[in-house]
Amino acid sequence: MTPAVAAPASLTSECIASVVEHLPVQSRVMIRLLLLQYLDVPQEDVQFIAEDQPDSRFLAGGQPQHKQHAFAAAVEVADRVAQYSRFFRQKRERPWLQIECLKKQTALTDLTIKAAEGLLASKFHVEPSVMRECRDAAASALPKPEIRRLERARAQDAVTDDEYHRQRLLIEYQALLRRRAKQRRRLDNAEQEFERSGLSPLQDHEVAHIWGIPMGSLSARKVKALSHYLAALDARLERERGTADPPQERRDLWRDTIRVLFKKPCHRSVVHFIPGIERTEEALLEKLAAFADGTMPEAVESNFWSLITRIHDSEHSGPWNNHARAIFALQRLFAIQADSEPTLDDLEESLLNATKPKSKDEDLPAHQPDEASPELSEQALGVLNAFAGEIDDKRTH
Repeated sequence: MTPAVAAPASLTSECIASVVEHLPVQSRVMIRLLLLQYLDVPQEDVQFIAEDQPDSRFLAGGQPQHKQHAFAAAVEVADRVAQYSRFFRQKRERPWLQIECLKKQTALTDLTIKAAEGLLASKFHVEPSVMRECRDAAASALPKPEIRRLERARAQDAVTDDEYHRQRLLIEYQALLRRRAKQRRRLDNAEQEFERSGLSPLQDHEVAHIWGIPMGSLSARKVKALSHYLAALDARLERERGTADPPQERRDLWRDTIRVLFKKPCHRSVVHFIPGIERTEEALLEKLAAFADGTMPEAVESNFWSLITRIHDSEHSGPWNNHARAIFALQRLFAIQADSEPTLDDLEESLLNATKPKSKDEDLPAHQPDEASPELSEQALGVLNAFAGEIDDKRTH
C-alpha cells in the first residue's frame, strides 16, 4: 500500500504546511484547495475567495471596487469548502476503516482456524494427509449438500455421533479457510482503494466550483501557484540539506508532497445512523455482531459485507452523504471487534458446540396442548350480533 519510492526524509507534513503558509495569498489558497483532504482552509482564505469571485453582472466591463453581499458570498464559499472537505475525507476514511476491520477479522479467523486444526488433530485424530486434502478442496467444496448427507446418514444410524462430529468439523474447517481467503482479497481491494483515494488532488472543475471562477482563469492560476510552491519547497529543502551534502537527483516534489500527506492519520467523522443498510439501528448492530463473531451464514456474509462497505446513493441522502452509511456501519463494527477478544480455548469450545450432533429429542417438535376455544363475553356477543344484523322474520315463514 505504501509507495515504492520514498519521499525525502526532510520533507514532512509540518514542512509542507509551513511552505504553504508563506506563499502569496492566491497561490496559498490554490494549493490548499488542491490538497483539501489534507489541509484546512482558514477563514481569511475563505474571505479572499469570496472577494476574489467575479461579479457576473459586470463581466462585460470592469469589476466594482466594493462588492455588495460579501458576507453571504463568504458563507457560500465556506459551505462549499466544508462540503468538499467532508466528502473527500470520508472517501478516504471509508476504505481505511475497511482495512482496520479486515485486519481484526482476519486475525480472528486465523485463530479460529488454528483452534479447528488443534481439535481435528488432538480430539478427533485426523491424519495430516486428510487435513491437507480438505485444504486443497476448500475453495470448491459445497457445504450444504455435505451437511444434508450427514444429517440423513445420522437419521438412519449410518454414522456414529463421533464420526458425525468429526466430519461436521471438517466441513466447518473448510468454511473457515474460504472465509480467510475472501477476507484477504477484500483487504487487498481496500488497500488499493485507500491508495487511490489518498494519492490524487482535487480536480480542476472541483476547485473552480469552490472558488467560483471560470476554468480558463483557474488553469493559469494553478500553473502559477504550483510554480511558486515547488520553487519555495525546493529552496527550503536545499537550505535544510546544506551545501556540504552532495546534490541529489531531481525529484517530483508535487508527488512527494502527496505521498507525505498520504501518511497522515485519517480524519474520524462523526456520523449518525441513516436507514438504508437496515431499517433500524438495532437490526444493524445485531447483524454486525453476528458478522464480527463469525456466526453469520456463509451465503449471507458476502452480501452483507458489500452492503456495509459500498457507496450508497439514494434520492434521500444525495451524493454528498453516500459515504456516511458505510462509515457508520464500519465504525460500529470496529467497536464490536474491539470489545470482543476471544481466546483459543473459547474458540475451541464454540467450534465444538456449533458442530456437535443435536439430540434426536431436540429434532422432534414439542407437544402443544390443545387450547380450549375461549368463550365470548356478553359485550363481544353484542358486537357480533350488531355486525350480523337482525334476522328477517318474513324469510322464516
